[in-house]
Amino acid sequence: MRPFLAAAALGACSLAHAGDITLYSHTRLGGPAITLHEATPDLDPLGFNDKTSSVVVHKGSWQVCAEKHYKGKCLILKEGEYAELKGFDDMISSVREVDAPRRP
Repeated sequence: MRPFLAAAALGACSLAHAGDITLYSHTRLGGPAITLHEATPDLDPLGFNDKTSSVVVHKGSWQVCAEKHYKGKCLILKEGEYAELKGFDDMISSVREVDAPRRP
């Protein structure tokens, strides 16, 4: 019975961190970077507030916002590479994973 509980707990942990995103300080996925696995309402303590110029969404869909706590101008990024963030360069202050839109 204990192996089952351990497996269930491990499964619950993997659901909590289903996706990840890497933020880069330069365009074309260059410069210092930070990979996030969970919602981050304020990038300032991580030294990455208003410094993101390109992004890779490794898994999931992520909302990136120009203000802390997911306020202000926001953008949803799906899995893929974003070598440039035209209109959003050096503006990201918070990020969180969001559910992908469901198709009818």
